[in-house]
Amino acid sequence: MSLIANCDLRSGALAHCELRTDNNKLENCNWTNYNDFIKGLSGVNVFDNNTKNHMLEQNWKHFQNKLLLLMQCNPLPIIEWNTAFEVTQWNPAAEKLFGFKTSEVLGSQLMELIVFPNERIQVSKMMELSIQQKVETNNVIKNLTKDGKVVICEWRSIPLVNDEGQIINIISIVQDVTLVKSFQRTLRENEKIYQQILDAITDHVLVKGAKSQILWANKVFCDYYGMSLEELKDIIDAPFNNPEYTLQYLKDDAYVFETGQTLEIPQEPITRYDGEVHLFHTIKSAIRNEQDQVVMTVGVARDISERQKAEKEQAKLLAIIEAAPDLISTADINGQVLYFNKAARRILGHTEEEAIENINLTKNHPSWANDIILNQGIPQSVQFGSWVGETAFLTADGRETPLSQVIIAHKGVDGQVEYFSTIARDISERHAAEEALRQKAQDLEQALKQLKCAQAHLIQSEKMSSIGQLVAGVAHEINNPTSFIYCNIEPANKYIDSLIKLVKLYQEYYPNPVKVIQEQIEAIDLEFVMMDLPSLLSSMKMGAERIKQIVLSLRNFSRMDEAQCKAVDIHLGIDSTLVILEHRLKAQANRRAIEIIKQYGNLPLVECYPGELNQVFMNIMANALDALEQRDTKRSMKQMQQLPSIIRICTELSQAKQVIIRFADNGPGIPEDMQKRLFDPFFTTKPVGIGTGLGLSLSYQIVVDKHKGKLTCLSSPGQGTEFVVEIPINLTSEK
Repeated sequence: MSLIANCDLRSGALAHCELRTDNNKLENCNWTNYNDFIKGLSGVNVFDNNTKNHMLEQNWKHFQNKLLLLMQCNPLPIIEWNTAFEVTQWNPAAEKLFGFKTSEVLGSQLMELIVFPNERIQVSKMMELSIQQKVETNNVIKNLTKDGKVVICEWRSIPLVNDEGQIINIISIVQDVTLVKSFQRTLRENEKIYQQILDAITDHVLVKGAKSQILWANKVFCDYYGMSLEELKDIIDAPFNNPEYTLQYLKDDAYVFETGQTLEIPQEPITRYDGEVHLFHTIKSAIRNEQDQVVMTVGVARDISERQKAEKEQAKLLAIIEAAPDLISTADINGQVLYFNKAARRILGHTEEEAIENINLTKNHPSWANDIILNQGIPQSVQFGSWVGETAFLTADGRETPLSQVIIAHKGVDGQVEYFSTIARDISERHAAEEALRQKAQDLEQALKQLKCAQAHLIQSEKMSSIGQLVAGVAHEINNPTSFIYCNIEPANKYIDSLIKLVKLYQEYYPNPVKVIQEQIEAIDLEFVMMDLPSLLSSMKMGAERIKQIVLSLRNFSRMDEAQCKAVDIHLGIDSTLVILEHRLKAQANRRAIEIIKQYGNLPLVECYPGELNQVFMNIMANALDALEQRDTKRSMKQMQQLPSIIRICTELSQAKQVIIRFADNGPGIPEDMQKRLFDPFFTTKPVGIGTGLGLSLSYQIVVDKHKGKLTCLSSPGQGTEFVVEIPINLTSEK
């Protein structure tokens, strides 16, 4: 007996085979369902009545082998496993897919062998459910091959039940759907990308079915209608749209659907969700299936309302340009004229009828103006978009007319210049007016400068005269009583010494005075008085000497007796100035003392105006003290200790027989923009009411004008400031 089998293990179709008996008689065998066929694989005899009598027990094993051969030759993996999830059969297709030999998997746990670890619990539950319910299951599972490769498989599991209704085994037919799933995922991703692209474009995209019902719309369309895609699906049009518009949409859709031809609508009105109507340029096309049948229509619409407004505005702008009195023109990158307004034709001598195609703008400018345009105007307009400058054009008779010109570079979407436009205005009258104003301004500036200098000089002269008289008077008035005190201190000291000796003798020979004297001694603390009185007189003497020194410094500073030019010791004038400023150098409650470092060179007597030169020293050092004090108010004591405030005074004699005096501080410095105006009259960086702006200006006049010297400032923000005074030794020879 031989077997001819024909079955579809993947689809589960009815199994059919032909049995040829030993006498060459053909018998048909049919199974009523796939489960019966699988039972045949397990050796259970369920053949129908037509064949039961022809099957002999000795041929049954041969029949099983034939069916087993059919399983082994199947191109799909077939796995048989028991209720303990142990593999009992493993065909070659399974070996090829998973990489395990049959000998490696028989008796192994199916879950641990080829199921992806993260899915084992879920797959185990599905398999247990299949065993409990004794039903066929279909699942897509992520599996692992022997070499660790992940494959996605579709498992069709069929339980095999014996006559008692017990499951003896499960047959699983496996199909690798990795590529299918990959294709599906790629298709979904592509669909998502295409939809994102359509949602990103600014045109309206609308897909409709055979009866004009909306199937899909992009985001721009949904936003325009103020409705979601779900709300738009399967409707003909939004309810707020004009019925006449909707009727026209239906006619247009029907035409495209019936003819399959593309329809272009130059202007189509569409109502927005807020009732505003815009005009659209719409193109409707047919979408065909594989049989070339029209199944849908797609419409792409672009809002042209703004474009129409722009065209109207452009017409208005053109009218304004034509009426403008300025020369307005456009030219290509080679200077070839593309457009002239009426003013340009009139100014350059071209009639309305004259063609402008052969006119080159470079011929209308003098050579120097062309150089400016080519080297500055065009490059800067290309770089920055526009350029403004002054050029000139040539009139018909060859005269140059000055122009205020604007050049604008117009670029395409690729960033390349497509053409240039220019606006030019005749500024001849303005030039003449500017020249007149410029001359007047120079005259006024010179007059103002002279006035300020005269004013400053008068103020300084009056100020110095008043201060000198005041200082001299104060010094004289202080000097008289101070001399009286100083001269009487020495005799008083002798008298007191004699009295103290007398008291000591009295105490030695009369140690026990009467009670009244003893009480008085205790009341006045005689012992302390006798000890402290000499020290008191010594302190008074030192104070008187200090007053005499200050009076001398005041007289030296004011130099009321030295108003004329004479040779003096410069160092004496500097020291006198420091004595007057000593109260500002001492430590205060909120700051440390300001240190003075004197580095005096070996100077001869210098011919100068001592009083005025001392004023220069006073102004420079007062400004330095102001800067240091202002800086120290913002610093802590620790910061002031780490970087103390210092003024360094250096003097030297140059090889050119010039006396150089340097005043350098380590303060905050002076900004560069202010250094240019330091010596201008009435210019000050101090708050109103504190600085007059005359100190440095007058100092400059005293050094430069009166002493034929130099006064310079060297400063960097954060690095301090240095003023350098340079005057000749012999002023009379310089004059």
